[in-house]
Amino acid sequence: MRRRKGLSLQEAARSTGVPAGQLAGLENGDHAPLPDADYVGLLLRVYTDYLSLDHSQRQTGPPRIVEARGVYKSYRTEELTVHALEDVNLSIGQGELVAVMGPSGCGKTTLLNTLSGLDAIDRGEIFIAGEPLHALSDAHRTEYRARHMGFIFQSFNLMPVLSAVENVELPLLASGAAVGAARRRALEMLERVHLADRADHRPNQLSGGQQQRVAIARALVNEPAIVWADEPTGNLDSDTSREVLDLLLQLNREKDQTFVVVTHDPGVGSLMERVIQMKDGRIVGQQAGDSGEMNTET
Repeated sequence: MRRRKGLSLQEAARSTGVPAGQLAGLENGDHAPLPDADYVGLLLRVYTDYLSLDHSQRQTGPPRIVEARGVYKSYRTEELTVHALEDVNLSIGQGELVAVMGPSGCGKTTLLNTLSGLDAIDRGEIFIAGEPLHALSDAHRTEYRARHMGFIFQSFNLMPVLSAVENVELPLLASGAAVGAARRRALEMLERVHLADRADHRPNQLSGGQQQRVAIARALVNEPAIVWADEPTGNLDSDTSREVLDLLLQLNREKDQTFVVVTHDPGVGSLMERVIQMKDGRIVGQQAGDSGEMNTET
């Protein structure tokens, strides 16, 4: 919020009377330099009042990277209105592995598209790492996605006329990276997904599993904070699916990146820390995958 207001830490310190070092601690959630809890509360009230925030909504514990509040989304045609999302409220923590499941047409992909800013919402609020995605213009949402998000799709969505390494470096070039640096980083990512020897191959020269690994490398090349995956194993056989999922789990452990995975496959859901169940555009329950603790709600 301070940065969006165009304020430096020093300007905020002068205006509030709170030392810059202590303001930095408040922003980062690091209260170690501060004397005691009461003093922290006082400084937090001063600072949030100054920034026109509600300090009562500040979260404790692991930071929430995704926050959806009262989200509605409808699609209208000349003949009818489809209520794709209704009153969706959801929080996802940094580094969490989350599956979104439910019957076809329940709103899973719409949820992913709205949380990531691909689709605008009709009503409600969506925050990604504190950024009010719902309030950004289309251009700013696009820029934010390019810098902070990665996407993996069932159909791979690779450019057929480009080689594997050229597909992977696209997000870097779109973000303004130098050509040489983008190529080096893309090759590093292909090495990570065990495809360095296929760097010059075009998609039609790769198997389905190899194409999906190229897509994963592309999604992660910018080191995004959050990765959205829509049926990432839907077009793969069971053995290849497990290889792809093991790769996602490994990258999550190494980089603490958040993964939100839309899937019909209970086997995929069981590998996640949390499974969100949807029906008729609503979240109707949550439960743990094999790697998480039970946390249900209706």
